[in-house]
Amino acid sequence: MSWTAKNAPLSQSEMEGNATEVFYNLKGRGWSPEAIAATLGNMQAESLINPGAWQNYIVGSGGGGGYGLVQWTPWTHFTDYADRWGVAHDDGNAQLRWIDEVTVPFGQWVPTAAYPMSFADYKISTEACEYLSTVFLYNFERPAVYNIVERQGYARAWYDFIKQLPASKGIPIWLLFKFNGGG
Repeated sequence: MSWTAKNAPLSQSEMEGNATEVFYNLKGRGWSPEAIAATLGNMQAESLINPGAWQNYIVGSGGGGGYGLVQWTPWTHFTDYADRWGVAHDDGNAQLRWIDEVTVPFGQWVPTAAYPMSFADYKISTEACEYLSTVFLYNFERPAVYNIVERQGYARAWYDFIKQLPASKGIPIWLLFKFNGGG
């Protein structure tokens, strides 16, 4: 499986492929399934889990619009780091790296009075994914429209999806075939 990144809406199967990438990446960084699902619910609301999406699919989004999995606003919040790291702007793994490693030092995570959870605690929390989706919404996203119920529903659907994934990515089938005397 690999990332689908384009400046257009993704299909359900493309979102599932990207959600799988998000799951294994963040799981490998020590995140709980509940926090991953909560983050995926917010990503779906923001970009359809699309690392190549511009806000409203308008490139540059008027200079201040959002970009990527979490619709960084302005988009330079992420793209400046991508340029420093030497990675493509639509690199989903680099965007996850930013979320995991840069969120706190950049000042993106701001615990609110209603949701005073630290980012470190969020990433490992086993609270209900619906609750955590609201924590992420208030402490990280802070969008113009707080569509809480929608994001909670997405989080639950992604939780159910990732719970059926194998514990690890495993070995690609083509590699097994190659080493078992095939092609």
